[in-house]
Amino acid sequence: MAALTSAVVQIFAKDVRRSIEFYRLLGLAVPEPGAPDPHVDVELPGGNRLSFDAEETITGMHPEWSPPDTAGRVALAFGLGSPTEVDAMFERLTTAGHPGPLPPYDAPWGQRYATVLDPDGNIVDLFAPLDG
Repeated sequence: MAALTSAVVQIFAKDVRRSIEFYRLLGLAVPEPGAPDPHVDVELPGGNRLSFDAEETITGMHPEWSPPDTAGRVALAFGLGSPTEVDAMFERLTTAGHPGPLPPYDAPWGQRYATVLDPDGNIVDLFAPLDG
């Protein structure tokens, strides 16, 4: 059996540039996309990758695919260094106009936890240990 060597999470964005702006606000160093295909990817903490593709790119490869009518079915979670950083990042993203359906709170499993939505409705969780 072959061993996996890496993982990529792909976001099929309605507006790649708007998605990139969100993830830059989150702190990822997302490069500028090339033209004419706006595909771009960035390394995540831990060595995996996050990529962005326009819906048109995906339908060009998979003509039977159509974007979902509701929010995505993928959730991303990003760890931060402290509970204060979770609060600050939540404030930064929601002040920039992104919905925050779950404001920061002290979760019973020992983390400061919050949820924001990216421009395509994907859930982005923010967390940090309460004791760190």
